[in-house]
This record gives sequence, structure tokens and C-alpha cells, in this order.
Amino acid sequence: MSDVVADYKRADAPLPERNRLWPLYGAGFENLGRDGQMIERPLPTYGPDELLVRHDATGICFSDIKVIRAGQNHPRIYRDMRQDPVVLGHEISLTVVGVGENLRDQYKVGDRFIVQADIYVGGVGYAYGYEIQGGFSQYNVIDQRILNGDGGNYLLPIQPTTGYAESALAEPWACVEASYRVAYRTAWKPGGTLWVAGDGRGVTLGAARAWRPGQVVLDVQDETLAADLAAWAEEMGVAVIADADGQQYDDIVILGSDPALMERTFPRLSKGGAFAVIADQEVPRPVQLDIGRLHYDSLALYGAAGADIAAAYAPIRTQLRPGGVTWVLGAGGPMGHMHLQRALEIAERPRKIVATNLHLPRIRAVE
Repeated sequence: MSDVVADYKRADAPLPERNRLWPLYGAGFENLGRDGQMIERPLPTYGPDELLVRHDATGICFSDIKVIRAGQNHPRIYRDMRQDPVVLGHEISLTVVGVGENLRDQYKVGDRFIVQADIYVGGVGYAYGYEIQGGFSQYNVIDQRILNGDGGNYLLPIQPTTGYAESALAEPWACVEASYRVAYRTAWKPGGTLWVAGDGRGVTLGAARAWRPGQVVLDVQDETLAADLAAWAEEMGVAVIADADGQQYDDIVILGSDPALMERTFPRLSKGGAFAVIADQEVPRPVQLDIGRLHYDSLALYGAAGADIAAAYAPIRTQLRPGGVTWVLGAGGPMGHMHLQRALEIAERPRKIVATNLHLPRIRAVE
């Protein structure tokens, strides 16, 4: 009698005629699948420069839940989901079950991979599980967007002895590790575009006088600071430009605690940008910002309570303080588990770790 697991790993059995998947047609779990069930479609065909793959395991990320909740309002969904539904699932491990004729010197049936899901082609995002069909499907076609994108090949090979679920969790584990390795800028982007806006009374450049963006929009009310900034721009060879509709900025500096100004300017921050608030008074009300962009667009928020602009850009510690006290909020969830495990296992760990979660049964799982 054959070994079922060994047969599955070889991936050379006859393929089914139908593919099972969970398409999402809009916001809400009622729009996942049809009548609460997965659907079936013909097994996808693949071309000479493509692979047919079997999804072996898929993690459910909170990002997937956010898409289910938001539907087409999610910042990474760019289409009519009713007509062209999204198939979620970017935490995946997969096995090649079909190889196009032009790829047979590179791949073979049974090869196993995970996917670096943040795929770009020509600067356009085609994230796996968003624009490209994801792991909430049994089979999928891997095309040249994945095999030959801006970052090269987005398939990452894995060892045949690594478990399927273990492999799928490589993506969230990579996110956890990456969160401790972020390199925050400590100055305005050299050669970038800067917008300085707000009151500015009593504010000084400080060490920022030596920084050199490529161009700057000066929207400062205080005449003294406005004149100083103009002189600095001339001295440093920074072009002073006017704001234009749709202009995106690498750095935005808000002078003062005006929440409406923050809300108006924050959407103009480009990917990888930094948003700094210099204020000596509290912001009078909550500020409504799209905080999802911090994650999806790699934005950074800075602030300083004094009058020195440069003080807001002090180095940010990204590692847990050795011998310190660490609080892991949401420690009962999957990502919380990972952060907690990492804190317990690193060589220079905190002396005390506080783990909390809103739901008691979940936190008991980590006791």
C-alpha cells in the first residue's frame, strides 16, 4: 500500500479537473465564497513560461481579515470585487505540479517554495493574495510577474524536510524579525522633496541646517522662520517650489498642533516618507489619519515638544532593551505569540516580560 504522505510530497499524481477556492466578492464574511461554501472552477491552464502550483498550507493573516472587513475600501484593492473577486492568502507554502516547457531547465514537479508576497512589476504592486490569486485556492498559476518581477524571482525555495505549515509561517515570522530591523531616517531625505507647514513661531532648524533635500515647499506663517528657511534653502542649493495638486513629499514637517493641518497634509506623504510634528502644545483633538499606511507604505512618524526641528529626528531604538521591561500587547494572538517567543529566546532578553490579551482563553494558551 502506498504511503499517502510520500505520494503527496512527490506531487506526481494525476491532477484533478476542478480547482477549489474561496473568492471574496465584497466586505463581510457573507461575501466569502458562495452561500458560505467554497466554489469550484476548472483547473487553471498554464503557459510555456508559467508554473502550475498546489497550495499546501496557508496562514490566515490579520491583513486578510482587514480585507474581508473593508472589501473594496481596503487600500490594496483596486478593482470591482463583485466582477473580479479577490482570492486571499499570502502566507503560503506551495509545490510545483506543472512546469511550462520554457522553464523545465529551472523547475521540476515536486519543487517546493514560499512566496515573497509583496510583488512589484514596473513599480506597480501585484501582491500575492491581493492582485494575484492567493492561497485560499487549491491550485494557482505562477506567471512572469512572480518569476521575473522588479525584485527578481519572488519564489523562495525551501527544504523538502520543512513542514508545510512551518513554511507558510515564514512570512509572518519574517515580518516580526523585520520590525526589529527597521532603519529610521535621522534627517530629511537627501535630494528628496520637503514640505514645511504651520505656524513656526520660535522654531529653529538646529542641526537640520546641514540637511539638504532637493526641493522644499515653504508654507510657514511666522515671518522670522520663513526668512530663515529661505536663506537656508539658498545657502544649501535647495530649490524652493510651490505646492501642486497631487505632489507627494518624502518629508513633511508640521509646525504647531493644528489637527486639521495634519489631516490635510498626511495623505501627501510618499512611500517611505517621514511625517514630523514640532509643537509645544497638545493637539486639541484626536487626529484622523490612515494609519494603515504606516505598514503598507513604510511611513514613519516623528515628533518633538520643543522648538528644535532636528530634535524630532533623534535615533529610534528598534531592539528590546536588554535587562529592561517589555510589554507584549495581544500576546494571545499569532503575531503576539511570535513576538513573545522571540523576546524569550534572544540572547540579550528583557529581565521582565508582561504579556496581555483582551481575551482570557487566548492568553491562557501562552502560560
